[in-house]
Amino acid sequence: MFPFFNQEHADSCQRKQEAIATQVTHYASLYDRPLTDDDAAVLKLSLVDIVDGCNNGSQSPAAVLNAFGKRAFAAHAATNCLADLMFDEAAKAYAPGQPLSGVPVSLKDVVNVEGHDTTLGFSSKAHKPAAADAPIVRLLRDAGALLPVKTTVPTGLLSFECESDLFGRTSNPYNPAFSPGASTGGGAALLAYGGSKIEIATDIGGSVRYPAAYCGVYGMKASCGRFPSAGCQTCVPGLEGMQTASPMARSLDDLQAFWERVVGMKPWEYDYTCVPVPWRSVDFLHEDRKPRWGVMWNDGLMTPTPACKRALVYAVDALQEQGYELVDFDGPSIIEGLRIGFPLAFADGGKSVAAPLSPSESINPAIGMLLSAARLPLLLKQAVASYLRWRSTPIGRNDSYAAVLEAMHPQTVAQERELVIKLQDYRVRFADAMREQGIDFILTVPHPLPPMPKNGTGKATLLAASYAFFYNILDFVAGVVPTTYVDKNLDSLPPNFQDTPLHAGLNDGERELFSLYDAEAMHGLPLAVQIVGKRFEEEKVLEGMQIVRNALKASGRPFIQRDF
Repeated sequence: MFPFFNQEHADSCQRKQEAIATQVTHYASLYDRPLTDDDAAVLKLSLVDIVDGCNNGSQSPAAVLNAFGKRAFAAHAATNCLADLMFDEAAKAYAPGQPLSGVPVSLKDVVNVEGHDTTLGFSSKAHKPAAADAPIVRLLRDAGALLPVKTTVPTGLLSFECESDLFGRTSNPYNPAFSPGASTGGGAALLAYGGSKIEIATDIGGSVRYPAAYCGVYGMKASCGRFPSAGCQTCVPGLEGMQTASPMARSLDDLQAFWERVVGMKPWEYDYTCVPVPWRSVDFLHEDRKPRWGVMWNDGLMTPTPACKRALVYAVDALQEQGYELVDFDGPSIIEGLRIGFPLAFADGGKSVAAPLSPSESINPAIGMLLSAARLPLLLKQAVASYLRWRSTPIGRNDSYAAVLEAMHPQTVAQERELVIKLQDYRVRFADAMREQGIDFILTVPHPLPPMPKNGTGKATLLAASYAFFYNILDFVAGVVPTTYVDKNLDSLPPNFQDTPLHAGLNDGERELFSLYDAEAMHGLPLAVQIVGKRFEEEKVLEGMQIVRNALKASGRPFIQRDF
């Protein structure tokens, strides 16, 4: 971002990396060791089993911390996923007889923990420990959870990759040449390795869902106000109704159990932003009906690449085999929603994202392009959009792409309020469309590309976040279920792809995205689908995720996570 060298930035990064290295050395004698048979047995326990064992005395929190600590060390050695190590504090804070006693929970480095940095990947925020715990930290400690580590994030959070000058690059456990996914990449890599039961993440445009999809784990973005989010720092402070904290897990059953127990702790008594809504179990079998699914194959902006489309086809086929009704969802224009959501999210022209940057601090090209575009005069931006439309062959190829690009402009207070009014109307129309068509869930891809290759974010641009960010715009609940893996024999583009009708119809943004797609290089990387429900339907979406997982298993295509 800034081309000249800055000594203060360099020193801050060096101090942080040395601090992590010192922590690793300090704990190495305990955790940098092979697993024992007892450790392996602990790691196989479900969240419920760990709690029951710790509470009835058949399991010790020390044994749990030992087993998961070893996996955390292995994960960090392979992927560089840890931002802070707090094992001593975790052991001392243990509370027996509680609903999460003994459960290891990792924290994305946006969650305030008293006495520890909350950096968001910025060097300017390093070495400035938080003065107080976030409400979710207080709740988890009261619930008996163990909080041994914080996990890495990219500079400024907004990225499909997880890299910063402060922490370095975090890689995908399945293939180090690829990203572990967005700003919770460190947490997803840790979960894939079995180094934690739960990760507390945040999501403003997919940072719960991309990492889950990229690393073959489970995550569900909540509606704002359902999960404690105060004290979880953001790169876009002041933006309400789109960003929220939410958990991720290696196991869907663990994710559901964690949700139930957190809500059972009455989070609204810890965090005033939480709505006082108790857990409401959903049982479609008891209701004597099967939910109806609306499939979104394409959002009109970014066409899914072949592997991602196949993952969606597998889920659709599996559900149909189990007797579920699926229809193509017909709702308000997605492009219309994106033309409201993107300028609202960046109404300040990206100033809040750029403000903490130090001179010479690296930032991913997608944010750099956003900041540069924000500075362009509106007339010039409109001229660029007109040129994109004019040069389209066939005619109309770039219309949607240009429409979203020209909407990305700083807003006055009056313009921002006008957008809020449009957003409220759009949310009503979208929910009405689901109700009128009898749709319980929307089924779609979380992202049009499998895990992002190294340095791919700039080519993909933040517009490629459309499938995930769209549900932040709506404040809908959205979960991710891994389905299969990229297969070079099934998912490769034809050798003459650039001469095909599909390529001819792609907009310029899609062509850049498809240029990153290489099924042979991506072979073996996880793929996933996204299950979406309306606002505050967390219980229902978790049930929908269970249905998809079970349907895939019944179809003979269960997703089997890799052991590392």
